[in-house]
Amino acid sequence: MSFVDQINDMMKGVRQSKNAIPIGLVLTLAACVLLTLVTHLWVSQMLCLLPMIVALVAYYIPTYFGLRDRKKLAIFGLALFLVVGLALGGALYKTVDDYEPVELSAEDNLLIGGIVSPSHGEPGDAFQFTVYLTSGSNSSNVRLLLLNNWGTGENPNVTMAFNQALSSGLVAAYTVTLTGMEKGIYYYQFGTFNGTNWITTEQGFGPVNADLGEVLSNSLISGTVYSFYSMAVLFYILILLTWWMDRSKKKIFEMEQKRAQTMERKVRDEKFVCSECGAEVPADADKCPGCGEKFDDEDLTCPQCSAKLLKTDTKCWNCGKKL
Repeated sequence: MSFVDQINDMMKGVRQSKNAIPIGLVLTLAACVLLTLVTHLWVSQMLCLLPMIVALVAYYIPTYFGLRDRKKLAIFGLALFLVVGLALGGALYKTVDDYEPVELSAEDNLLIGGIVSPSHGEPGDAFQFTVYLTSGSNSSNVRLLLLNNWGTGENPNVTMAFNQALSSGLVAAYTVTLTGMEKGIYYYQFGTFNGTNWITTEQGFGPVNADLGEVLSNSLISGTVYSFYSMAVLFYILILLTWWMDRSKKKIFEMEQKRAQTMERKVRDEKFVCSECGAEVPADADKCPGCGEKFDDEDLTCPQCSAKLLKTDTKCWNCGKKL
């Protein structure tokens, strides 16, 4: 027996056990949480596909293990996406809590070593931003661009000041110290004008200018909201769609049955004329109720021209006599 066959037999045994549905629900929960965390933390290229994949997993694993009641499946979905959202929020918080700033540089290395210090603080703390200019002068226009990820409206674009001339080929260090920054989680980058184009570094994460308790609560809320508006919506659309398809199949089957019964009844109600005594005979009769004459399909004849007829004929094919 191949490995695949062994797996199939094992899964068949699990599906037939009395604990099949609980096992399916636990597997669904684990799979959805794992997919969400792995995608958000390490495989961000799949973010656009994640809601659809999670919705499919959340529907088909429970149904595979026997949960076919869509009402119960819908109730399970509420708990599932709440757990997924909280897990995602917790992971996002952990990422923010553990984050350390990395040095930022422009592609042509005109700006290098961009950094913020400290990485974490609270409203009222001072944050120092530093970047090194490798070509230009001590009067070059070097700017700091900030984006508040909490969307509170403050996105400063600040001119940085020449700090000191450096050796080793570096022209100057530019710094700016900001205090009283609006509460939030920021992204930052540095830019300068090289005479013809505006050159910027890549965007970096930080600083975190908020109480970590508030960061945790916001992360849990945002993770839960994301889970419901992106994944749960597709999950419930899938439930409605499959319900509608099953309902349509049932209606089509009922219509086919009704039509078959109607045809049966029509054939049963049809009559023909006995060629011996002229009595009306039901289409499914084996003998004449009037004279007792036995007949089959080949013995039926037209009373006018004696042409051979079938039981279901309503008129003679030869002379046109109505039967």
